[in-house]
Amino acid sequence: MRSILPLGVALALFLLLFATFRFTGLGFFLALGGGALGYLGLARWQGELLSRGPSLAALERLAMREAWRRGGVLRPGDLSAFLPEEEAEKLLEGLAARGLCRKEGEGYRF
Repeated sequence: MRSILPLGVALALFLLLFATFRFTGLGFFLALGGGALGYLGLARWQGELLSRGPSLAALERLAMREAWRRGGVLRPGDLSAFLPEEEAEKLLEGLAARGLCRKEGEGYRF
């Protein structure tokens, strides 16, 4: 699944370069090399991006969206599909410290 975007870019780059060199034999090999470099470069960039995981802002938006789906009250266990419970608790405490929600018993009200 991770290789779909790099493969598409490599194919597009190959076709663009092959057509640019007017479908010659040398153009084929240059386009093949360019497509391979495009694939490797984009695959490396995508791998680094995915290994970092979601940003803090993305996790906060996810928590707020999940709270909206659950009627405005969210417990750290409700985010267990996305985060370990300890990290979810820290995320919700951070939101409460910024005034975006308040703690009510076990949960947080948005």
